[in-house]
Amino acid sequence: MQERKGIITFQGNPLTLLGPGLKVGDKAPGFTLLNNQLQPVTQAAYQGKTLLLSVAPSLDTPVCAIQTKKFN
Repeated sequence: MQERKGIITFQGNPLTLLGPGLKVGDKAPGFTLLNNQLQPVTQAAYQGKTLLLSVAPSLDTPVCAIQTKKFN
């Protein structure tokens, strides 16, 4: 798996991202996410549909809370 270091930080500490970076127009790689009921859902469930992913790791942080409010 490709490692990409130094692209992002968390609380000032660098994190390593795994996998290739995506560009606008790239097809999404296979994935599994948790839905609102915390059940796993795979990319196949959205085959042929338009999908917008908004990721907020923790709503108790200012950045994630602001992102979620702006998105809504």
